[in-house]
Amino acid sequence: MPLRQRLENLPVGQKLLAALLVLMTTVLLVANLTFIGAAYYISQEAMAPQALQTIGRLISSADLNERALYSPNEARALLKELKSYGPLRAAALYDNDGERLEQMQQGQSLELPRHFKDLDSWRLTEFRSTQVITVPKGDEPPGHLLLVASSELP
Repeated sequence: MPLRQRLENLPVGQKLLAALLVLMTTVLLVANLTFIGAAYYISQEAMAPQALQTIGRLISSADLNERALYSPNEARALLKELKSYGPLRAAALYDNDGERLEQMQQGQSLELPRHFKDLDSWRLTEFRSTQVITVPKGDEPPGHLLLVASSELP
């Protein structure tokens, strides 16, 4: 006997219970999917800053960093190495005088500050996750590397 006929033959009380069971199952399924989606989103939001810090520490301790602060071409080479990292939206390298040597962007263009002193006010208006890493330059004052994470989920 098909399911439809079985349901038609049930008393009203059992039909209501069956409808309630279907409704509860649907609500639980939607709630679980929503929870899983939210957990994924939160984990990605937490991972982006950690990943940016890790990349920044690697760059600031590598031999590439000191050379990158000497010329825009060297800075471009360093930022080109970062381009393969998917969640990275933009990066900029500032020399020890605070001037932007070079920038790298993926996707739609962002207006990154030209001078390091303008960075704090820019970060207040930026909704993406950002990290500023100090890049040592021998005995001279350090440069800085700005990393901007994408606001989109991977």
